Amino acid sequence: MKEDALNFLKNLKGKVKVVTHRDADGVCALAILLKFLEKRGIEEKHEFREAYIDKLCKEEQMIFLDLCLDNISKYVSSKTLIIDHHPYSSKINNIFFYNPREIDQKAYIPTSYLVYEIVSEIENIENLKWIAAIGIVGDRGDLNSEICKDFIKEFDREKLELASRYIFSAELIDHDKGLENVLQILKNSKNLDNFLENNYLRDCYEKTQKELTSSKKKIEKENNIIFVELDTKLNIKSIIASQFLEEYKNKDIIVVVYYLRENYYYISARTNMDINLGKIFKIVTKNIGGVGGGHEKAAGARVDKDKIDIFKEELISEINNLKI
Repeated sequence: MKEDALNFLKNLKGKVKVVTHRDADGVCALAILLKFLEKRGIEEKHEFREAYIDKLCKEEQMIFLDLCLDNISKYVSSKTLIIDHHPYSSKINNIFFYNPREIDQKAYIPTSYLVYEIVSEIENIENLKWIAAIGIVGDRGDLNSEICKDFIKEFDREKLELASRYIFSAELIDHDKGLENVLQILKNSKNLDNFLENNYLRDCYEKTQKELTSSKKKIEKENNIIFVELDTKLNIKSIIASQFLEEYKNKDIIVVVYYLRENYYYISARTNMDINLGKIFKIVTKNIGGVGGGHEKAAGARVDKDKIDIFKEELISEINNLKI
């Protein structure tokens, strides 16, 4: 509950390790939290992680942002706070936990909003509202929540969308270094327009846009599922998936984008259909020994390189079983 998070942050002292998802929502949530920690003189170290964590060193005090409880449960320490908005199987005892799905399983409120909400009850952070708004739009929160839609209405949505793409582009080009650059730029920018003026971010964005035009290797269609294989060194699968979804916005569609990196295929999917895509991905990947999950409208997975065809077959079968 929210009170758990409030109590944790109000009483936090000493050192804390913060682990956040490496997308716009996670980075924006981290930026807001770090401004709060700095003001209170709390020493921190942070890490950017993918949704599925294979290995992580525990610290006595931990904060996880925008990472599903099911994927991080084995890494919680004796004093852990989790702020997240993903569906989860069951809550862990003896941790501090805030996820709106505790009350409403269909709630979709990005973590950047949740962190802003909590911290603003302790400190006046009105000047950081634009950062939370970027994270909300980056995670499509305003399209899935009236609360988030109302929250961002004072800002230009196109600018927020561009800012979220800047963050994504910096991660694609420079990985952890890029995200660290973004974090510092967020913390040092006065407002949204000031953030968008940054030359480093613009350069990353331009490089990414060039890659998007030449990365599609193979496109297949099976009923209402579009499979897109990429040939790229950049992790642009979620951007491609969103682009296809926009292109087919007047049809019921599922877009599945994937690429090979060493021994694994990494997969991202989006849909405009009334289904729980994250739950479907979790079932399919469990059947073939991979990992997967996500939200109702967006999901991700990782499977062994020799399992991609089986994954597609299992996914098609699972969707057909829904009898949509």
